[in-house]
Amino acid sequence: MSLLGVDVGTTGCKSIAFDVTGRILAEARREYPLLNPKPGYWELDAEQVWRDVTATIAEVAAKTGADPITALAVSALGEAVVPVGHDRRPLAGGPVSADFRAPAQMERLSATLGDAAIYAITGQPGTAFYSLPKMMWWREATPELYDRVWKFLCFGDYVLARMGLDPVIDHSMAARTLAFDIHRGEWSATILEAAGIPVDRLPIALPSGTLVGHLDADMAASLGLPASVAVVTGGFDQACGALGVGVIDAGTGFYGLGTTEALALVVEPPLPNLEALHVALCPHVATGKMLAMAGSQTGGRLLNWYRNEFAAREEELARESGRDVYEVILESLSPEPSPLIVLPHFTGSGTIHNDPYSKGAIIGLTFDSKRADVAKAVLEGVTYEQASCLAHLDASGVAIRRLMVVGGGARSDTALQIKADIMGRELCRQDTSDASCLGAALLAGLATGIYSDLADVKKIVERDSVTFTPDPDRHRVYARRLAIYEGLYDALIGASRELDRALV
Repeated sequence: MSLLGVDVGTTGCKSIAFDVTGRILAEARREYPLLNPKPGYWELDAEQVWRDVTATIAEVAAKTGADPITALAVSALGEAVVPVGHDRRPLAGGPVSADFRAPAQMERLSATLGDAAIYAITGQPGTAFYSLPKMMWWREATPELYDRVWKFLCFGDYVLARMGLDPVIDHSMAARTLAFDIHRGEWSATILEAAGIPVDRLPIALPSGTLVGHLDADMAASLGLPASVAVVTGGFDQACGALGVGVIDAGTGFYGLGTTEALALVVEPPLPNLEALHVALCPHVATGKMLAMAGSQTGGRLLNWYRNEFAAREEELARESGRDVYEVILESLSPEPSPLIVLPHFTGSGTIHNDPYSKGAIIGLTFDSKRADVAKAVLEGVTYEQASCLAHLDASGVAIRRLMVVGGGARSDTALQIKADIMGRELCRQDTSDASCLGAALLAGLATGIYSDLADVKKIVERDSVTFTPDPDRHRVYARRLAIYEGLYDALIGASRELDRALV
């Protein structure tokens, strides 16, 4: 028997079959575009996502006949939401967290309830990148579409609905909508009433690792799967990734390096100082555990922006040599800190400041500045943002000295050494590049009795790892530059807001 983990991400999806020891048997991936139909709008074509998910599942199923898949679960990007009609088809694109169409709705919700009350119920800081403000936006901006909505679904429950099952959302993902009471484990009547969204427009919420049902014969056949494959609630991709690398116990931490960057730290509430830092709390997919979540919507998107706008020569060299363009960019970087500092607020500030109006900046430019200086400053800037979060968390009593790192950005030794030097703590990369898929598969195994408990799961995820240790001399230099970085937001926010007004 084998277990299937499906991961639906911001720019692509993958399906991986694992045997019961966690060994990869087969995998398949697809990429899809993140659409930008107008300034500030970022969304996915949910129909395209479904086609690519089914293609990856079918490809993996065709390779696992000797070890057939018995159960599956889905890991998915947080916050992104799709309005779905009674035919289970999308009625519009699915805006992702970076989408900025609903600040007015979020401001009104905050004015009605107060940010402190919202945080007390949901564990999330009040910001427009969550799902609920976008549901409010559809109701107000497109009432005809809103009237046709059967359910508002995040991408994990959307995949289950397209499979013909009840649309069930797990608690970790429900928390990322801004409509879920993380303490009671149910949709918040208080929040939904203030937002004007009926609870029957939302899916059923159940803990991660719960059996939802089995695929019927027709759906299983269309996916190339055996009949009656068990389908299990998965979770928020960062939480699934944390499970996949063994970040289960308090004091352990996960650093996800993808399109966005996220820190997920296992904590034991109450932690009264986290609200002031705009750090989110959400249920872990490891039932009974809680995650403190911090991060930035910029992450790997910023290096992608650099590649698209500045790296034509590196693109050419990559084509000529058959290498990855990011490898070519990174090999040109000096081991020493960049003379420039990038404020990576290209989609607002992220955790700590929680300011969607902050703008990005490059500080320190002179005629001596080189493209490689900008490239390195881009990598450093997104890391300064996370280092600042960790410093504030340390001061609040959440001390994590060692972080497990996963995601596309974790493949580069150069990038990880830069991050370790800036953060001043060890970064450990396990021999798995697909922790979110593994975490989802492990949840499928827990629900179907293949694993008896989390202790069994921990045995599966204990793997060899490579540790990146901070260079003391470079860390001292970076610590001084981090102090400069932390002053940039206050120094520039006035200009950012004046620029917004000047562009109107």
